[in-house]
Amino acid sequence: MDELEMIRRKKMLELMKRAGIIEVKPKRKVVIEVITSPGCPYCPMAVAMAKELESRYDGVIVRELSVATPEGQRKAMEHNILGTPTILINNRVEFIGVPNFSEFEKRVRKKLGLDTTR
Repeated sequence: MDELEMIRRKKMLELMKRAGIIEVKPKRKVVIEVITSPGCPYCPMAVAMAKELESRYDGVIVRELSVATPEGQRKAMEHNILGTPTILINNRVEFIGVPNFSEFEKRVRKKLGLDTTR
């Protein structure tokens, strides 16, 4: 196989991945932590969005942490979280409040290494 043929095959594979014809396995794990509080009317929506991403993508793990628990309180203090829901991706605050789903998905895909657009 000559160099030109290798370039063609690589480009074709890239185009097929972008078009969704070929599913790409994620190279990385993404941990989404949703910090919630009891009685918060928006928290269930944020958790549902995170769970939807977990069901769509291999490599995504979702944890819900309530500030009513010692672990949730520790995490909130560690990140200076004052409002819920707050969404952390790989231990970094990414969203405060309920995010736009497409932006949430875009950030998760990028962390998984699936978003090849820059």
